[in-house]
Amino acid sequence: MSNGAVDDSLELQTKEAVWISKKKRFSTVWIVPIVALLIGLILIINDRNNRGAIVEISFKSAAGIMAEKSIIKYKDIEVGKVLAVDFAPDLKSVIVKAEIKKSLKDYLSENTKFWIVHARLGADSVEGLDTLLSGSYIGMYPAKGKKRKKQFEGLKEPPVVVDLSNGLRLTLEAKSRGSIQVGSPIYYKKMKAGSVIGYHLSDDGTKVFIDIFIQNPYSKLVTKATKFWESSGIRASISGDGVDITTESLTAMLSGGISFGNFSTSAKNVISQKAPEEVQNNTHFVLYSDQKSAKKVKYTKELYFWLYFSDSIRGLKEGAPVEFRGVKIGEVVDFFLVGDKKDAEFKIPILIKIEPERFLFADEKSIKKESQGIDIIVLRKLVKKGLRAQLQTISLLTGELFVNLDFHKDSPEANITQEKGLYVLPTVPATIETLKSDIQTLLDRLARVPFEEIGKNLNNSIEMVNNEVIPEISKGLKDVDNLIKNSNITLEDFKKDILPKLDTFVANLNSSIDQIKRSYINKNSRFNTKILRLLDEITRTTKSIKSLVDYLQRHPDSILKGK
Repeated sequence: MSNGAVDDSLELQTKEAVWISKKKRFSTVWIVPIVALLIGLILIINDRNNRGAIVEISFKSAAGIMAEKSIIKYKDIEVGKVLAVDFAPDLKSVIVKAEIKKSLKDYLSENTKFWIVHARLGADSVEGLDTLLSGSYIGMYPAKGKKRKKQFEGLKEPPVVVDLSNGLRLTLEAKSRGSIQVGSPIYYKKMKAGSVIGYHLSDDGTKVFIDIFIQNPYSKLVTKATKFWESSGIRASISGDGVDITTESLTAMLSGGISFGNFSTSAKNVISQKAPEEVQNNTHFVLYSDQKSAKKVKYTKELYFWLYFSDSIRGLKEGAPVEFRGVKIGEVVDFFLVGDKKDAEFKIPILIKIEPERFLFADEKSIKKESQGIDIIVLRKLVKKGLRAQLQTISLLTGELFVNLDFHKDSPEANITQEKGLYVLPTVPATIETLKSDIQTLLDRLARVPFEEIGKNLNNSIEMVNNEVIPEISKGLKDVDNLIKNSNITLEDFKKDILPKLDTFVANLNSSIDQIKRSYINKNSRFNTKILRLLDEITRTTKSIKSLVDYLQRHPDSILKGK
């Protein structure tokens, strides 16, 4: 064997010995650290898997919130804790870093809400009293959405309604917010049916949009025919119908409130019996100032007319009703004063509108559902029959006026004319002006009465009664009394002397009374009731005397024997 071959063999054996030697150097001491490392990795992985979601919530202020102490609650159950509180980079807000339970990870979405809970007086409740002892905390409303989020913007105020899926969200249009605020109650027949959840100004600044939420099952009562109105405070009004006072709950009086209801909008709708249409979320409604305004029916068709009056219209207001036989058919739109420089005379044109759909016409079977109401042709016929417009007083207490359309058959003939593109309805003077005219006529007639001559005749009549009638009555009564007292006369003497005198006395007395009546009393009986009473007494006295004379003539022996 050559030396080269021996060297190769030795080198190979040396390498194998070294490898075997290296393999034998691995110690079991490394097993423990390796196992510990594996266990640590497993614990870290399990901890991360079991750890809640880390979120960041932005608030304008973090009053009462402290790191490692404040908690997050949902339905009064702790669902998270605050890890840190720090400023945002621009220092305009506060960033709250918090951990949310793992079970709520799927509920962190764009629909999730966070807010800080303090003790506060709400519109109709007291909230967060427990924070007086435990401190403020963060309220949470978890909700699923299209995607998960880790950064949220906290609400300024606690939400009035957190679950908007359990009802109907609507928007009301109002001229002003009034006393309505977030959380103000919404009533249906004085039962709470929802709340106000927000409000904002329209883009042009002319309206206020109030967002409301109607909860189930009241949301099913809202249709396109539903009317909403303010029910805040106490409302009192004085009208021709009297004094009307309306109140709502104490909550609505203090914090404002809204009511809604369903009314029959018109007789035509009742006849047609159309089913009310359902509404969807974000439908817009008008918010009326009161229930009376909400009940007022809105008609689509209007006819405008001029009315001309020359007398005072004090007490007439825009919006005053126009009535036909006690039924409102329109209202006063405007009025002003127009003068003529030539003759210096003034007249007052009043613009009114009539809603023809308020009139329904009937055929032989029923009311026509498709009726379009009254038209100018029918109105011309009514005017020919005596239809006139007149100002009348709604109430003597308030002095308010309204326009009344009714038939005045004694009024002069007239027709509907046109002026400046509008029809002109004929009018008659107001009732108060008619009353003034009647009173003036009566005063003129009284002025023509000759009171001085009547006084002279009255004095003469009284003197005649005192000088002639009264003495004659006294003398006759004395004669009769003496006759009755004197029982010694015979029946023949009584018939011959006394009875003829009594007849003559009665005849003369009746003649005097008739003369007085013919000369004065019959013509002027309204001006001296005392004289009438006196003459009536005299007449009754003479009738009694006449009855006595007649009886004595039939029974003259009754003077001696008694009746």
